[in-house]
Amino acid sequence: MKLAHGCDKYKDIWKDEVFPKINQRLPEIVDNWNGLLRAFKLRHRLVHGVTTCESEYAKERVYWAISASTNVRVLCADYGINLDNRLPIRRRKKV
Repeated sequence: MKLAHGCDKYKDIWKDEVFPKINQRLPEIVDNWNGLLRAFKLRHRLVHGVTTCESEYAKERVYWAISASTNVRVLCADYGINLDNRLPIRRRKKV
C-alpha cells in the first residue's frame, strides 16, 4: 500500500485500489464518515501535543474510529478478505 496518512489519502487510495472492484466509495462504507473525520482531527491534535481533552470528549471519537474500522472489516469479510492474515503481494508488471 502506498504511504498514506489521514482520511483524504485513505479515501484516494480506496478510490484507486478498491472502488473499481466493489463500486463503493470509502465514505459509503463508513457509516459515520463525518465522525471519523472528527476522530482523526482529535488524534492528530493529541499525537502532536497540540491539545489535551477530557476522556468523555475522546470516548465518542474513539467509538467513531472503532465503528469505522468495523465497517471496513465487515466489508472485507463479505468479500472473503481476512485482514488478520498478510495480504498477497502484488507484483508490478515489467515494462
